[in-house]
Amino acid sequence: MMENLHTIGKLYTRMIMKNIGIFIFIGLLSVVTHDCGWFPNENMYAITQLVYTTVLPVLVAHEGGRITGGEKGGILAVLAVSGVLLSDVSVGILGAMLIGPLAGSLWKHEEKLIENRAKSSMQMLAKNLCIGITGSLLAAMGYYLFFPILSGLAAVIYRGVRFLAERQLTAFLGIMIEPAKVFFLNNLLNHAILVPLGMGQLKETGSSILFLLEANPGPGFGVLMAMYWKEKEKRSEYALSMAAEFAGGIHEVYFPVVLSNVWLFLPLILGGVAGNICFGLLDAGAKGAVSPGSIFILLLMAGKGALFPAAAGVALSALVSFAGSLLVLKKGRRHPTAESYPEKEEMQMEVLKTEKQGKISRVVFVCDGGVGSSAMGAALFRRTMAQKGMTGVQVEAFAADLIPEEAELLVCQKDFAPRLAEGARQKEVYTVESLVRAEEYAALTEWIQKRNG
Repeated sequence: MMENLHTIGKLYTRMIMKNIGIFIFIGLLSVVTHDCGWFPNENMYAITQLVYTTVLPVLVAHEGGRITGGEKGGILAVLAVSGVLLSDVSVGILGAMLIGPLAGSLWKHEEKLIENRAKSSMQMLAKNLCIGITGSLLAAMGYYLFFPILSGLAAVIYRGVRFLAERQLTAFLGIMIEPAKVFFLNNLLNHAILVPLGMGQLKETGSSILFLLEANPGPGFGVLMAMYWKEKEKRSEYALSMAAEFAGGIHEVYFPVVLSNVWLFLPLILGGVAGNICFGLLDAGAKGAVSPGSIFILLLMAGKGALFPAAAGVALSALVSFAGSLLVLKKGRRHPTAESYPEKEEMQMEVLKTEKQGKISRVVFVCDGGVGSSAMGAALFRRTMAQKGMTGVQVEAFAADLIPEEAELLVCQKDFAPRLAEGARQKEVYTVESLVRAEEYAALTEWIQKRNG
């Protein structure tokens, strides 16, 4: 079950993250040019609506089809979603996210059938005809069949969201959101559920609280702040993690801390719920996807009319999480120490004792999305390499499902290692407590230097 959820999450993460710049474009331009924005401009605001209603669904559908069926799968996905867009643009993104991958999968089967049955000289013609015919059928189905289904589904979902919002019950989504984030389901929650629903609300109300729920850096920041307060000998580590969480929006930095002491889930959840209640009471909302979940991006997307409500919600969630975490730690609950991570040491020693003698020239840092903690970890490792005078090693960051075959050594967080695909686990894997702690990479650098001679 969890593996299936992660597979779905990775699919939707890739679909959204590939186009995250467009989500941010819509939000930023709306914040600036809306009637209540910094510089109201009716024509520029109209551009955001065009991009939201037409361009974005087309690109999301194309990416979904491309992932499951290659480039031609992406083309077929665009044709399929065109029927839905003609019916009603309000369900365009929902339709793109559901129909896009399905159209790509359909093309993958059709392409295989053509390659097995058609002569090589006729395959190009057959494929193009197939795209045209299948695209026509899917577009018609989108108009007459998919649209009524999607419209009904969207109506149920939006009524549910409105019901929760009117009764200030969206706050209690934090009970699910905060633990799910720690178990690396944050991308599934945000990109597959909250962002599409938020975009629907954005069309109706001009902003949405849903963009703030998962992105809020307050709960994780509060936990890290408590660890900084209690663990005086590790303050430099936690200071870096706090900066990465609050300013960089990289939530993964606090996951190992919470997983090493399950009692910290309680203050984390309380902080999330408290922040959500504050968002609801003060009518906080954002005008676009907040990605990454940085305080700066969050406030920017909130716009000038909602700066205080957004900041207050983040601050309250951080304070509640901080106070609760201090209580947990004061009661003598186990907190992260070197002894708390025997699995980490065991996995690293397995790499260090490997019998392989080949030189390592390509190191890949891995996380769920490939753009957050792994990118920061790769940057820190490059800096460590430069300080040690090590050259000749290519360092990159990738999502877990996009690891290149040429990768010779994988680096990931200890708790994420079991989620690597079987093929990836056949490679050498080096695990760390947190990808954003620079001191984790000294031993790795020395080992690579020794191995490369």
